Amino acid sequence: MGKFDDLVFKIPVENHEWYGFTSPRGFFRGTTMMEKARLYMDFTAVEKALPMEVPHTHHAADEYLVFTGADMNNFFEFDAEVDVWLGEDPERLEMFHITEPTIIRVPPKLYHCPVNFKRITKPIVFSAVYLDGDWSKINRAVGPDGREQFTYDGAGIRRCVLDRSKECIYCGKCFSQAMKDFDDTSEAPAQTQQEESPQTDMLAPYYEMAKLPRTGKYDKYVYKFKPEQHNDDRFLSPRAGFRGTEEMPESRLRYMYDIVQKPCEIGELHMHHAVEEYLWFTGADITKFFEFDAEVEISLGDDPEHLETYTITEPTIVRIPPGVWHGPVKFKRLGAPVNFTPFYPSGEYGTITRKNGVYVYEGTEVK
Repeated sequence: MGKFDDLVFKIPVENHEWYGFTSPRGFFRGTTMMEKARLYMDFTAVEKALPMEVPHTHHAADEYLVFTGADMNNFFEFDAEVDVWLGEDPERLEMFHITEPTIIRVPPKLYHCPVNFKRITKPIVFSAVYLDGDWSKINRAVGPDGREQFTYDGAGIRRCVLDRSKECIYCGKCFSQAMKDFDDTSEAPAQTQQEESPQTDMLAPYYEMAKLPRTGKYDKYVYKFKPEQHNDDRFLSPRAGFRGTEEMPESRLRYMYDIVQKPCEIGELHMHHAVEEYLWFTGADITKFFEFDAEVEISLGDDPEHLETYTITEPTIVRIPPGVWHGPVKFKRLGAPVNFTPFYPSGEYGTITRKNGVYVYEGTEVK
Protein backbone atom coordinates (compact mmCIF):
# COMPACT_ATOMS: atom_id res chain seq x y z
CA MET A 1 0.00 0.00 0.00
CA GLY A 2 1.29 3.43 -0.92
CA LYS A 3 0.60 6.67 0.88
CA PHE A 4 -1.19 8.16 -2.13
CA ASP A 5 -3.18 5.13 -3.26
CA ASP A 6 -6.45 6.89 -2.41
CA LEU A 7 -5.64 9.63 -4.96
CA VAL A 8 -5.41 7.28 -7.93
CA PHE A 9 -8.82 5.97 -9.01
CA LYS A 10 -9.54 3.54 -11.82
CA ILE A 11 -12.78 4.51 -13.54
CA PRO A 12 -15.29 1.64 -13.19
CA VAL A 13 -17.18 0.26 -16.16
CA GLU A 14 -20.65 1.78 -15.84
CA ASN A 15 -23.23 -0.12 -17.85
CA HIS A 16 -26.59 1.62 -18.13
CA GLU A 17 -29.85 1.74 -20.06
CA TRP A 18 -30.02 5.43 -20.96
CA TYR A 19 -31.69 5.77 -24.33
CA GLY A 20 -29.38 7.28 -26.94
CA PHE A 21 -26.20 7.19 -24.81
CA THR A 22 -23.27 4.83 -25.36
CA SER A 23 -22.91 2.06 -22.80
CA PRO A 24 -20.68 1.52 -20.93
CA ARG A 25 -19.57 5.04 -20.05
CA GLY A 26 -16.97 6.59 -17.78
CA PHE A 27 -18.21 8.51 -14.76
CA PHE A 28 -16.43 9.98 -11.74
CA ARG A 29 -19.00 10.54 -9.00
CA GLY A 30 -17.03 12.74 -6.65
CA THR A 31 -16.99 11.81 -2.97
CA THR A 32 -18.94 8.63 -3.71
CA MET A 33 -15.78 7.34 -5.36
CA MET A 34 -12.98 9.33 -3.73
CA GLU A 35 -12.98 10.94 -0.29
CA LYS A 36 -12.51 14.74 -0.36
CA ALA A 37 -12.90 14.95 -4.15
CA ARG A 38 -14.23 18.29 -5.38
CA LEU A 39 -15.11 17.21 -8.90
CA TYR A 40 -18.14 15.31 -10.26
CA MET A 41 -18.14 14.64 -14.00
CA ASP A 42 -18.54 12.16 -16.80
CA PHE A 43 -17.48 11.37 -20.34
CA THR A 44 -20.78 10.40 -21.99
CA ALA A 45 -21.17 9.77 -25.71
CA VAL A 46 -24.52 10.69 -27.29
CA GLU A 47 -25.50 8.67 -30.35
CA LYS A 48 -29.16 9.56 -30.95
CA ALA A 49 -31.31 12.68 -31.11
CA LEU A 50 -33.11 13.18 -27.80
CA PRO A 51 -34.16 15.87 -25.29
CA MET A 52 -33.19 15.80 -21.64
CA GLU A 53 -33.62 17.67 -18.35
CA VAL A 54 -35.80 20.59 -17.24
CA PRO A 55 -34.68 24.06 -16.15
CA HIS A 56 -32.86 23.96 -12.82
CA THR A 57 -30.12 25.74 -10.90
CA HIS A 58 -27.18 24.87 -8.66
CA HIS A 59 -27.01 26.74 -5.41
CA ALA A 60 -23.31 27.27 -4.77
CA ALA A 61 -21.17 25.51 -7.40
CA ASP A 62 -20.20 26.18 -11.00
CA GLU A 63 -21.12 23.62 -13.63
CA TYR A 64 -19.67 23.41 -17.13
CA LEU A 65 -21.56 21.77 -19.99
CA VAL A 66 -19.10 20.46 -22.57
CA PHE A 67 -19.97 19.36 -26.12
CA THR A 68 -17.25 17.90 -28.37
CA GLY A 69 -16.79 15.27 -31.03
CA ALA A 70 -16.73 11.79 -29.50
CA ASP A 71 -13.63 10.70 -31.42
CA MET A 72 -11.03 13.08 -30.06
CA ASN A 73 -8.61 12.01 -32.77
CA ASN A 74 -10.92 14.18 -34.89
CA PHE A 75 -11.91 16.65 -32.18
CA PHE A 76 -13.33 19.32 -34.47
CA GLU A 77 -15.37 16.97 -36.68
CA PHE A 78 -18.64 17.90 -35.02
CA ASP A 79 -21.68 16.84 -37.03
CA ALA A 80 -24.59 17.57 -34.70
CA GLU A 81 -27.02 20.26 -33.56
CA VAL A 82 -27.75 20.86 -29.89
CA ASP A 83 -30.04 23.47 -28.33
CA VAL A 84 -29.44 24.64 -24.75
CA TRP A 85 -31.42 27.22 -22.75
CA LEU A 86 -29.97 29.66 -20.16
CA GLY A 87 -31.44 32.46 -18.10
CA GLU A 88 -32.22 33.98 -14.72
CA ASP A 89 -35.98 33.59 -15.22
CA PRO A 90 -37.16 30.03 -16.05
CA GLU A 91 -40.05 31.57 -17.98
CA ARG A 92 -37.77 33.75 -20.10
CA LEU A 93 -34.80 31.63 -21.15
CA GLU A 94 -32.53 32.28 -24.12
CA MET A 95 -31.62 29.48 -26.51
CA PHE A 96 -28.12 28.69 -27.74
CA HIS A 97 -27.77 26.62 -30.91
CA ILE A 98 -24.56 24.58 -30.85
CA THR A 99 -23.01 23.23 -34.06
CA GLU A 100 -19.33 23.00 -33.07
CA PRO A 101 -17.27 22.00 -29.99
CA THR A 102 -18.45 24.28 -27.18
CA ILE A 103 -18.22 24.73 -23.42
CA ILE A 104 -20.89 26.55 -21.40
CA ARG A 105 -20.25 27.91 -17.93
CA VAL A 106 -23.27 27.74 -15.62
CA PRO A 107 -22.61 29.91 -12.55
CA PRO A 108 -24.58 29.38 -9.33
CA LYS A 109 -28.28 30.29 -9.50
CA LEU A 110 -28.40 30.48 -13.31
CA TYR A 111 -31.23 28.42 -14.78
CA HIS A 112 -30.15 26.06 -17.54
CA CYS A 113 -31.72 23.28 -19.62
CA PRO A 114 -33.41 21.61 -21.28
CA VAL A 115 -30.68 20.26 -23.53
CA ASN A 116 -32.10 19.12 -26.84
CA PHE A 117 -29.81 16.93 -28.91
CA LYS A 118 -31.68 17.90 -32.03
CA ARG A 119 -29.58 16.14 -34.65
CA ILE A 120 -26.77 13.63 -34.15
CA THR A 121 -25.08 12.42 -37.33
CA LYS A 122 -21.83 11.45 -35.62
CA PRO A 123 -21.58 10.64 -31.89
CA ILE A 124 -20.66 13.57 -29.68
CA VAL A 125 -19.48 13.85 -26.09
CA PHE A 126 -21.64 15.54 -23.49
CA SER A 127 -19.78 16.10 -20.22
CA ALA A 128 -21.37 17.83 -17.25
CA VAL A 129 -18.46 19.06 -15.15
CA TYR A 130 -19.63 19.96 -11.64
CA LEU A 131 -17.07 21.64 -9.39
CA ASP A 132 -18.05 19.93 -6.16
CA GLY A 133 -17.78 16.40 -4.87
CA ASP A 134 -21.52 16.05 -4.25
CA TRP A 135 -23.78 16.86 -7.18
CA SER A 136 -27.08 18.57 -6.46
CA LYS A 137 -29.68 20.76 -8.14
CA ILE A 138 -32.77 22.83 -7.38
CA ASN A 139 -35.88 22.29 -9.48
CA ARG A 140 -38.69 24.81 -9.79
CA ALA A 141 -42.36 24.05 -10.37
CA VAL A 142 -45.57 26.07 -10.26
CA GLY A 143 -48.24 24.69 -7.91
CA PRO A 144 -52.01 24.58 -8.54
CA ASP A 145 -52.36 27.90 -6.72
CA GLY A 146 -49.83 29.56 -9.03
CA ARG A 147 -47.11 29.76 -6.40
CA GLU A 148 -43.56 28.69 -7.17
CA GLN A 149 -42.26 25.58 -5.44
CA PHE A 150 -38.59 24.65 -5.21
CA THR A 151 -37.35 21.12 -4.60
CA TYR A 152 -33.84 19.91 -3.86
CA ASP A 153 -32.41 16.88 -5.61
CA GLY A 154 -28.96 15.38 -5.49
CA ALA A 155 -26.64 12.41 -5.52
CA GLY A 156 -27.34 10.00 -2.70
CA ILE A 157 -30.88 11.22 -1.90
CA ARG A 158 -32.80 10.52 -5.12
CA ARG A 159 -35.05 7.45 -5.01
CA CYS A 160 -35.58 5.03 -7.90
CA VAL A 161 -38.59 6.08 -10.00
CA LEU A 162 -39.54 2.47 -10.72
CA ASP A 163 -38.96 1.15 -7.17
CA ARG A 164 -39.15 3.68 -4.34
CA SER A 165 -37.60 1.20 -1.93
CA LYS A 166 -34.26 1.65 -3.72
CA GLU A 167 -31.83 4.52 -4.17
CA CYS A 168 -31.43 5.86 -7.70
CA ILE A 169 -28.30 4.46 -9.34
CA TYR A 170 -28.77 6.44 -12.57
CA CYS A 171 -29.35 3.28 -14.63
CA GLY A 172 -31.55 5.16 -17.12
CA LYS A 173 -34.47 2.73 -17.19
CA CYS A 174 -37.06 5.39 -16.35
CA PHE A 175 -35.72 7.76 -19.01
CA SER A 176 -35.69 5.03 -21.64
CA GLN A 177 -39.21 3.96 -20.68
CA ALA A 178 -40.41 7.50 -21.37
CA MET A 179 -38.75 7.33 -24.80
CA LYS A 180 -40.00 3.85 -25.72
CA ASP A 181 -42.38 5.09 -28.42
CA PHE A 182 -39.68 7.20 -30.03
CA ASP A 183 -37.32 5.03 -32.07
CA ASP A 184 -34.95 7.06 -34.22
CA THR A 185 -33.48 3.91 -35.76
CA SER A 186 -36.07 4.30 -38.50
CA GLU A 187 -35.14 5.35 -41.99
CA ALA A 188 -36.10 8.96 -41.29
CA PRO A 189 -33.27 11.42 -42.03
CA ALA A 190 -31.36 12.70 -39.02
CA GLN A 191 -32.78 16.22 -39.24
CA THR A 192 -36.32 14.91 -38.77
CA GLN A 193 -35.60 12.36 -36.05
CA GLN A 194 -37.39 14.30 -33.31
CA GLU A 195 -40.63 15.12 -35.06
CA GLU A 196 -42.51 12.34 -33.27
CA SER A 197 -40.69 12.40 -29.94
CA PRO A 198 -42.94 11.89 -26.90
CA GLN A 199 -41.25 14.92 -25.37
CA THR A 200 -41.98 17.28 -28.24
CA ASP A 201 -44.75 18.93 -26.20
CA MET A 202 -42.32 19.44 -23.31
CA LEU A 203 -39.95 21.35 -25.60
CA ALA A 204 -42.63 23.49 -27.26
CA PRO A 205 -42.68 26.35 -24.69
CA TYR A 206 -38.91 26.66 -24.81
CA TYR A 207 -38.91 27.03 -28.58
CA GLU A 208 -41.61 29.69 -28.13
CA MET A 209 -39.22 31.52 -25.79
CA ALA A 210 -36.55 31.32 -28.51
CA LYS A 211 -38.75 33.46 -30.77
CA LEU A 212 -38.50 36.42 -28.38
CA PRO A 213 -35.77 39.07 -28.83
CA ARG A 214 -32.44 38.03 -27.35
CA THR A 215 -30.71 40.17 -24.75
CA GLY A 216 -27.30 38.59 -25.33
CA LYS A 217 -26.76 38.76 -21.57
CA TYR A 218 -25.66 35.12 -21.35
CA ASP A 219 -23.44 35.02 -24.44
CA LYS A 220 -20.42 35.51 -22.17
CA TYR A 221 -20.96 32.05 -20.70
CA VAL A 222 -20.62 30.25 -24.06
CA TYR A 223 -17.17 29.52 -25.51
CA LYS A 224 -16.46 27.79 -28.82
CA PHE A 225 -13.25 25.76 -28.74
CA LYS A 226 -10.63 27.04 -31.15
CA PRO A 227 -8.26 24.81 -33.13
CA GLU A 228 -4.74 25.29 -31.74
CA GLN A 229 -2.14 24.42 -34.34
CA HIS A 230 1.29 23.49 -32.99
CA ASN A 231 4.53 21.70 -33.88
CA ASP A 232 4.86 19.45 -30.82
CA ASP A 233 4.70 15.93 -32.23
CA ARG A 234 3.82 14.47 -28.82
CA PHE A 235 0.28 15.77 -29.22
CA LEU A 236 -2.36 15.71 -31.92
CA SER A 237 -2.56 18.96 -33.88
CA PRO A 238 -4.75 20.91 -33.76
CA ARG A 239 -5.58 20.52 -30.09
CA ALA A 240 -8.12 22.27 -27.91
CA GLY A 241 -8.35 23.73 -24.46
CA PHE A 242 -10.20 26.12 -22.21
CA ARG A 243 -7.76 28.49 -20.54
CA GLY A 244 -9.90 29.82 -17.75
CA THR A 245 -10.13 33.58 -17.41
CA GLU A 246 -8.13 34.06 -20.61
CA GLU A 247 -11.14 32.70 -22.49
CA MET A 248 -13.99 33.65 -20.15
CA PRO A 249 -13.98 36.21 -17.29
CA GLU A 250 -14.81 34.72 -13.87
CA SER A 251 -14.23 31.17 -15.11
CA ARG A 252 -13.34 28.71 -12.35
CA LEU A 253 -12.00 26.00 -14.62
CA ARG A 254 -8.93 25.61 -16.81
CA TYR A 255 -8.03 22.50 -18.77
CA MET A 256 -6.58 21.00 -21.96
CA TYR A 257 -7.30 18.07 -24.24
CA ASP A 258 -3.89 16.57 -24.95
CA ILE A 259 -4.25 13.63 -27.34
CA VAL A 260 -0.89 11.94 -26.82
CA GLN A 261 0.47 10.35 -29.99
CA LYS A 262 3.69 8.58 -28.94
CA PRO A 263 5.76 7.58 -25.89
CA CYS A 264 6.98 10.77 -24.27
CA GLU A 265 7.39 12.74 -21.05
CA ILE A 266 5.14 15.67 -20.17
CA GLY A 267 5.77 18.39 -17.62
CA GLU A 268 8.19 18.61 -14.71
CA LEU A 269 8.02 17.92 -11.01
CA HIS A 270 5.91 20.62 -9.35
CA MET A 271 3.06 21.30 -6.94
CA HIS A 272 0.17 23.73 -6.59
CA HIS A 273 -0.03 25.89 -3.51
CA ALA A 274 -3.77 26.39 -2.98
CA VAL A 275 -5.67 24.62 -5.78
CA GLU A 276 -6.14 20.90 -6.35
CA GLU A 277 -5.82 19.40 -9.82
CA TYR A 278 -7.32 16.32 -11.52
CA LEU A 279 -5.53 14.36 -14.22
CA TRP A 280 -7.69 12.26 -16.56
CA PHE A 281 -6.28 9.40 -18.64
CA THR A 282 -8.74 7.83 -21.12
CA GLY A 283 -8.90 6.37 -24.58
CA ALA A 284 -9.19 8.96 -27.34
CA ASP A 285 -12.48 7.60 -28.71
CA ILE A 286 -15.11 8.16 -26.01
CA THR A 287 -17.54 5.74 -27.67
CA LYS A 288 -14.93 3.12 -26.75
CA PHE A 289 -13.98 4.71 -23.45
CA PHE A 290 -12.48 1.59 -21.89
CA GLU A 291 -10.31 0.59 -24.85
CA PHE A 292 -7.11 1.85 -23.25
CA ASP A 293 -3.86 0.58 -24.77
CA ALA A 294 -1.05 2.35 -22.96
CA GLU A 295 1.22 2.35 -19.93
CA VAL A 296 1.70 5.63 -18.09
CA GLU A 297 3.72 6.50 -14.99
CA ILE A 298 3.23 9.39 -12.59
CA SER A 299 5.04 10.11 -9.33
CA LEU A 300 3.43 11.69 -6.24
CA GLY A 301 5.02 12.84 -3.02
CA ASP A 302 5.08 15.20 -0.05
CA ASP A 303 8.42 16.59 -1.21
CA PRO A 304 10.70 16.18 -4.24
CA GLU A 305 12.94 13.65 -2.43
CA HIS A 306 10.18 11.25 -1.41
CA LEU A 307 8.07 10.20 -4.38
CA GLU A 308 5.93 7.15 -5.08
CA THR A 309 5.42 6.03 -8.66
CA TYR A 310 2.05 4.80 -9.95
CA THR A 311 1.51 2.92 -13.20
CA ILE A 312 -1.69 3.53 -15.18
CA THR A 313 -2.91 0.89 -17.63
CA GLU A 314 -6.65 1.66 -17.78
CA PRO A 315 -8.91 4.75 -17.67
CA THR A 316 -7.94 6.57 -14.50
CA ILE A 317 -8.36 9.87 -12.69
CA VAL A 318 -5.67 11.18 -10.33
CA ARG A 319 -6.51 13.80 -7.72
CA ILE A 320 -3.63 16.13 -6.82
CA PRO A 321 -4.37 18.01 -3.56
CA PRO A 322 -2.59 21.31 -2.85
CA GLY A 323 0.98 20.76 -1.71
CA VAL A 324 1.39 17.32 -3.30
CA TRP A 325 4.37 17.14 -5.65
CA HIS A 326 3.69 15.38 -8.94
CA GLY A 327 5.18 14.80 -12.34
CA PRO A 328 6.51 14.39 -14.83
CA VAL A 329 3.91 12.23 -16.57
CA LYS A 330 5.71 9.49 -18.49
CA PHE A 331 3.91 7.74 -21.36
CA LYS A 332 6.05 4.62 -21.40
CA ARG A 333 4.09 2.66 -24.01
CA LEU A 334 1.39 3.77 -26.40
CA GLY A 335 -0.53 1.21 -28.46
CA ALA A 336 -3.20 3.78 -29.30
CA PRO A 337 -3.58 7.53 -28.68
CA VAL A 338 -4.48 8.57 -25.13
CA ASN A 339 -6.64 11.47 -24.04
CA PHE A 340 -4.66 13.17 -21.25
CA THR A 341 -6.83 15.91 -19.73
CA PRO A 342 -5.57 17.96 -16.76
CA PHE A 343 -8.47 19.69 -14.95
CA TYR A 344 -7.52 22.71 -12.86
CA PRO A 345 -10.56 24.11 -10.98
CA SER A 346 -9.44 27.73 -11.05
CA GLY A 347 -9.45 30.36 -13.74
CA GLU A 348 -5.78 31.14 -13.14
CA TYR A 349 -3.05 28.49 -13.30
CA GLY A 350 -0.01 28.48 -11.05
CA THR A 351 2.81 26.05 -10.23
CA ILE A 352 5.69 25.86 -7.77
CA THR A 353 8.90 24.14 -8.81
CA ARG A 354 12.23 23.79 -7.02
CA LYS A 355 15.32 24.88 -8.88
CA ASN A 356 18.76 24.84 -7.24
CA GLY A 357 17.15 24.71 -3.82
CA VAL A 358 14.92 27.70 -4.53
CA TYR A 359 11.13 27.43 -4.80
CA VAL A 360 9.94 29.22 -7.92
CA TYR A 361 6.35 30.26 -8.62
CA GLU A 362 5.04 30.59 -12.15
CA GLY A 363 1.48 31.53 -12.99
CA THR A 364 -0.81 33.03 -15.57
CA GLU A 365 -1.14 36.27 -13.63
CA VAL A 366 2.64 36.79 -13.53
CA LYS A 367 3.71 39.00 -16.42
